Amino acid sequence: MSDPSSPLRDATTHLREAFGAAQPEHYAWQTGSPYVAERERELCERAFLPLGQRVLDVGCGEGATLYHLGGPEGAVGIDLFEEKIAFAREQLPRCTFLTASAYDLPFDADTFDHVLVRDVIHHLEEPERFLSECARVLAPGGRVDVLEPCRNNPLILFHALTQPAERGELRSTPAYLRRLLSRDFNVKTVQRMQAMPIHRVVFHPRLGWPRAGMNPWVRGAVHAVERLAEHVLPRVAWAYIHVRAKSDECAPSEQREQREQTAQTDHSEQARQTNQSAQPGPSEQR
Repeated sequence: MSDPSSPLRDATTHLREAFGAAQPEHYAWQTGSPYVAERERELCERAFLPLGQRVLDVGCGEGATLYHLGGPEGAVGIDLFEEKIAFAREQLPRCTFLTASAYDLPFDADTFDHVLVRDVIHHLEEPERFLSECARVLAPGGRVDVLEPCRNNPLILFHALTQPAERGELRSTPAYLRRLLSRDFNVKTVQRMQAMPIHRVVFHPRLGWPRAGMNPWVRGAVHAVERLAEHVLPRVAWAYIHVRAKSDECAPSEQREQREQTAQTDHSEQARQTNQSAQPGPSEQR
């Protein structure tokens, strides 16, 4: 008999090989590199502000997102890998960091009023299961903000095709994310962000020329190209998708009851229509 948990173990192994180790140099690049850190801060603030009172950052990695949001006191970050969590604890002492799976969040229902999800969904084999967990720990009326790459962008498409660990980006579209979140939340807005962030390539610590970020002329040229892209590139091809959604005002148990009642009503209506169509017409009765 096959083990139903084996696909999850395989996915975890895959993620561990690609992302299991802490990457201090990547954190430093995101938070301290000229121009890159500024663009990262703008992206995080636009996607996640204003913050709620009880914040959960799922897939927090080394903590860069919470860093750009000011390291809010009492915010909680979780990641699958202890090495990343240990690093994040050193960087952001006012926040709490825990090692946990996105599929099994170690919190009671209604614990948070704001859940942040950045660059997580395209790595998951079961994103629906994860979002159901987010709905469980989110208080009635709470907010979830999702930030994901968009496959329609040339940089993202190239990234997905050349990096096996990023293949999930190929399914990442606004329609896909809206459909996912609509199962458990009320989607409020879907936005596109950063048209063509070439700075992520030009100044990348491994793929690019990070020292060029110290040159104001180079930074100015990159900024000019990115601003131009905002005017000429269709928004459908911008690099990031931001989805903002809210949980229902009623309690999760009431939400489930409402969904079950709706499903039962739909089933009853479908059965009634089927019975009607199966009844013989007047000519057949004769």
